[in-house]
Amino acid sequence: MPSEEDKGEQMKKGLAAMNDVPIAFYGRLEDQFGSPVIGAQITGSIRIYNGVQSTVEHLTTMSDANGFFQLKGGKGESLGLWPRKEGYTLAAAGTEFKYSYMYADHFTPDPSNPTVIKMWKLQGAEPLVVIDKEYRLPFTNAPLFFDLVTGNVSDNGGDLEIIITRATGFLSKRSPGDWSIEFKPVSGGIIESEPAPSHITYEAPADSYEDDCLVRMNHEDRTWYDNIEKVFFLKSRGGQVYSKLNFDFRINNDPNDTMWFQFRGVANTNSSRNWEATVPQ
Repeated sequence: MPSEEDKGEQMKKGLAAMNDVPIAFYGRLEDQFGSPVIGAQITGSIRIYNGVQSTVEHLTTMSDANGFFQLKGGKGESLGLWPRKEGYTLAAAGTEFKYSYMYADHFTPDPSNPTVIKMWKLQGAEPLVVIDKEYRLPFTNAPLFFDLVTGNVSDNGGDLEIIITRATGFLSKRSPGDWSIEFKPVSGGIIESEPAPSHITYEAPADSYEDDCLVRMNHEDRTWYDNIEKVFFLKSRGGQVYSKLNFDFRINNDPNDTMWFQFRGVANTNSSRNWEATVPQ
């Protein structure tokens, strides 16, 4: 029977075989217009975790006249990339690449097909209105109109109309009931996004807006819950206001309790799609 020391060595060898992968990366930096980002400095962080070492090593290179770059050297479990250039900001949601064979979909470099990493060429930030409001409101099946700029709630106007329905009685995980929430922009459109892409979106979409967005909770659904979290791009007031919005909502469990709403984000109120003021400083 192998000793504990022998078992430890076998585990180290197995981990090394899976995680000590030669690091090579072939990439191209592009801006939002598809043009190459020339002369950017790219730092690569190699994560080493092989049973003997748990550390990080760094590589650096520059993008060439066509935006292409290569990083090669060492072995590791993963590679994180951080491109930098004055007048640009990173506009890619994922720049960590898993090389480890422990991942079925591990990253495989291909010199004939460089990985495109997007950067945003700054055009000039415009003033934005910060959205940060919470509301506790009694349930009503009448439309609620939210003014994202002033924070007011009324029975018409504003930027976003919300219509809520719920089953009668108490709602909970143990006693689920049907409920829904519908989002209808006022004189505009709505696009549902994901949190990560929204963080690196510095201009509101020009098109592809929907007239509304409906979220339903069915009492028979195993994923039933009494709250939702959504991220939206919102155009309202005939294109005067473009908002990037994180929305949290909780239905009232007890019919006599209040519903909870939270709005966080920014709005450009100048008929402009520019959100560059959200670039990390």
